[in-house]
Amino acid sequence: MFIAMSVIYKISRYLAIGDVEIAFKNAYDVVSFEKSIGIFYEIPLQQYFLNKLSLVKLCNQFYTALHVPSMIAFFVWFYQKQRAHYFYIRNCFLIANFLTLFIFIGFPCAPPRMLNEIGFVDTLLQVSNVNLYSGVLSHLFNQYAAMPSMHFGTALMIGVVAAVFAKKFVIQIGLLLYPLFVLVVIVVTGNHFFLDALVGGFITALPFAVTLKRKYLLQKDNTGFEPGGAVLNTSKSFVEKNQALHP
Repeated sequence: MFIAMSVIYKISRYLAIGDVEIAFKNAYDVVSFEKSIGIFYEIPLQQYFLNKLSLVKLCNQFYTALHVPSMIAFFVWFYQKQRAHYFYIRNCFLIANFLTLFIFIGFPCAPPRMLNEIGFVDTLLQVSNVNLYSGVLSHLFNQYAAMPSMHFGTALMIGVVAAVFAKKFVIQIGLLLYPLFVLVVIVVTGNHFFLDALVGGFITALPFAVTLKRKYLLQKDNTGFEPGGAVLNTSKSFVEKNQALHP
């Protein structure tokens, strides 16, 4: 079911391709917004890595070839090791991906690698000779779905969830650093802005936060552990006992 839903999502994501002119306008709006809040540092980070081409090639390789396999490997492992929690994690993840479709439709956004005139470089094309604009690969990507970054959202989910169930502290630290690694990859390759990652992380976390909050509130209602609940329940029990003794 998970694979089927993932395929449907990929098809829907492709069908959600927006207007090219609007996509570029939105991309420049993202640049302006990032400048206004002081987080527009994608170009300096990319330029720093371009002096280390071996690292850039590694980032390119991960972005194009390892993102999907790492996601599949996580869900296979999680199903085998934590089956009791698998469906909850899977469903929250699918809900998050479903929510992104509305943003892809309502806010098409060109990736930074297309904004060459302000200093961005398409490292996939210029360094690794991977052309996302024509051929087979062009049909596998929605070119104007930079916002939000579900590369980062997925990495955040994998890192946090796996860290929760990991037993060794060193492994937990490594898993929590995984989203940071993916953030560097998506920015260095020019595929996403920092803001894309922030929104992607928020949307991925949202279904988990909502369902956990709801579960917490339901537990409070069922157990009576709400503000003053223990006192009220004790008083009610006392009254009932007295009524039974003195009808």
